[in-house]
Amino acid sequence: MSLSNSLTTREVARLCRVSDATVKRWEEAGLLKSERTSGGHRRFRPEEVARFQREQGLGLKQAPGDQTVRAALRRRRPKRGNHSASASPLFHSLHAGREDEAAGILINAYLQGRPLAEIFDGLVCPAMRRVGELWFEGEISVAQEHLATRAVYSALYKLRETVAVRETNGKLAFCCGLEADFHELPTHLAQMTLENEGWEVMNFGANTPLYSLADEVLHHTPELICISATIVSDYERTTRDYSEFRARIGKLKIPVVLGGRVFEDARARSRFPAELHAETFAQVAGFAKSIAGD
Repeated sequence: MSLSNSLTTREVARLCRVSDATVKRWEEAGLLKSERTSGGHRRFRPEEVARFQREQGLGLKQAPGDQTVRAALRRRRPKRGNHSASASPLFHSLHAGREDEAAGILINAYLQGRPLAEIFDGLVCPAMRRVGELWFEGEISVAQEHLATRAVYSALYKLRETVAVRETNGKLAFCCGLEADFHELPTHLAQMTLENEGWEVMNFGANTPLYSLADEVLHHTPELICISATIVSDYERTTRDYSEFRARIGKLKIPVVLGGRVFEDARARSRFPAELHAETFAQVAGFAKSIAGD
């Protein structure tokens, strides 16, 4: 991981609400691992700091005033502007296949106090959407697209290890992608979003036939179903399959959330009715929270 994405001793001290000297003592005792710059300065990986915070219970509760996790790294937060996704640091990390660097960007955002759904909506989705556009336009090869996809999965895995485990609310959600759609990323992002709200999640991944999903719904009776679709290969057949799916599970009155590029079109929404046609993961999080509060 590039040291430019790591944290300084002073930033770690702010996050943990201790002195710089205390951070140095932790590092010297082997409790908190660091790396050194060419000039001999300590630099700490975000995932290492998050691990140490979680294990020691340091700096995790926000308090009034400036001594909060959100405020501690406010100076490092990039200014908002009309920058394209292709210019974002995350895009460049994914495009180059720099998995650790991409993970550092996401974990830094989490340490700054940004909600997971906001990280997905504001960082991950725009960067990967740009990767897909460049592949479609022939600007990058399929191998380069695969490299970026592998990098984002690795980064998300490390982010997931960093996120504090929420107390379960006892509710179960299903996530999957429609049959013949092989895009896995939306299902993983939905899973992490829901888990962060305290839900148990069964993620069936991409390319899931609706008749098979219906069997699992009837067997497990989840409280929420999330289905994503980036493409639909056979519109008429999928419409029919979805209608049959809703009919089979209708008596259970389980809310269904549909998301993805397919359902951005108003005509598609009319043919695929749902309790929520989500445009963002923040909407998914809010909807899940409203259900859990019932």
